[in-house]
Amino acid sequence: MLGHDILFVEPVGTLTIARPDEAVGLALLLFTAVVTAHLADTARRETAKARQAEVIRRSDELKTALLRAVSHDLRTPLASIKAGVSGLRQPGALYSDDDREELLSAIEEETDRLDRLVGKLLEASTLEAGAASPHKQAEDVGELVRNVVRRLNPILVGRPVHLEVPQDALAAPCDYVQIDHVVTNLLENAVRHTPAGTPITITVRRNDEELTVTVADRGPGIAPAERQRLLRPFERGKTVSGGGGIGLGLAIARGFVEAHGGRLWIGETEGGGARFSFTLPLSMEAL
Repeated sequence: MLGHDILFVEPVGTLTIARPDEAVGLALLLFTAVVTAHLADTARRETAKARQAEVIRRSDELKTALLRAVSHDLRTPLASIKAGVSGLRQPGALYSDDDREELLSAIEEETDRLDRLVGKLLEASTLEAGAASPHKQAEDVGELVRNVVRRLNPILVGRPVHLEVPQDALAAPCDYVQIDHVVTNLLENAVRHTPAGTPITITVRRNDEELTVTVADRGPGIAPAERQRLLRPFERGKTVSGGGGIGLGLAIARGFVEAHGGRLWIGETEGGGARFSFTLPLSMEAL
């Protein structure tokens, strides 16, 4: 208002107002400025409140999902372990060697399942806290993939696994442990959600900017409308094998990949099935 008075109101260059209508115009200008500033400040405050409310809502949703996972998915293997141990310790109980071996195998299987569930919850909490900064070194991703397939051979028995990985070293700056988790989660996910005996194909490709790893299956596939949802924590898809996790595998994989500056997405296999692909940047800055 003062600037308008000095520059445009006669006499120019002074704060003096020669005409009454100019005084009214300056008063209206001041009033408009004050009201606009007040409205802008109110809008900023409301936006801040809305953002805080959204953070609180998402946090509450995560806590609810976590409690649901703990109350059901963790208690189920604990109950099985408890029942098996109680049966073996029952006084006077007579078990054949085969029955005893079956109980011990069930206890071991449920213990492994419990260990995987707890591990995924810890990984999810690490990602949520923003503490998943990768320790990158130049790693041969092709060899990493081969090692994961060898380690998971017990759950891949009876499935044709095709590796389309060049023999030449496919080096990329990455955290070996985190990317090992990514490939492991994608392979376990393919096994869990496809019929026994169906093939799985793993490809590793690179260009000048990034390296791409793809795990493709021949299962029922994933509808386009469901793909983004399944990448969020505690979201589950339909399993074929009957066993299910707590819906954290894909979310953890996505978190680790994004911490590397890459991206992970779900697509469709030509001829039917799902494709899970992720990229790793090859730039020196990625180190």
